[in-house]
Amino acid sequence: MGASRWQKQHIHFRRIVWTISAAISLLLIILLLLLGYGIDMAGLYFIVIFFVTRVSLAFLLKNRYANSMVRVLKFDYEEIERDFRTIFKNKNIRFYRKSEEDAYRYEFPGHNLSMTVQPHWLSMDANLQSTPPATKVTLHVLNAKNIAFAEMLADSIEEMAGQRKKPGQPVTGTKHG
Repeated sequence: MGASRWQKQHIHFRRIVWTISAAISLLLIILLLLLGYGIDMAGLYFIVIFFVTRVSLAFLLKNRYANSMVRVLKFDYEEIERDFRTIFKNKNIRFYRKSEEDAYRYEFPGHNLSMTVQPHWLSMDANLQSTPPATKVTLHVLNAKNIAFAEMLADSIEEMAGQRKKPGQPVTGTKHG
């Protein structure tokens, strides 16, 4: 598996980190106010501690408790979705596909794993015509039992992306954070 292309992360990671950072910082500001520091000094410490704990928790928890794998492909999500069905059929992988609003969701019975395929914008201006279409692929609910299956799916998607890449075209995937 191309480690530089797939990124492991935790689905609820941002909310957990923000909550813990806010709680620690809030306790600190209350402590500083009780010790007689002024609101301006306590506020400054609040901001510094909030960002330091947020960054620290991000580095500590990011890959250790990952429960999903994410990859952004520089292809239109509806076109690539047909290729996913072909891959699964060729590799005899059972799946159920559900269409959601601007996304496709695949369930893999027996593996307790799901995959979401949805459009992704590489720039903040989604209406920019020069921005190529992109697709965000997320493998959800990784655990010790299905990690081998998830890596096999990731390898299959890598092969498919490599076959779709035209000669002279830049690398097909980007990191997503």
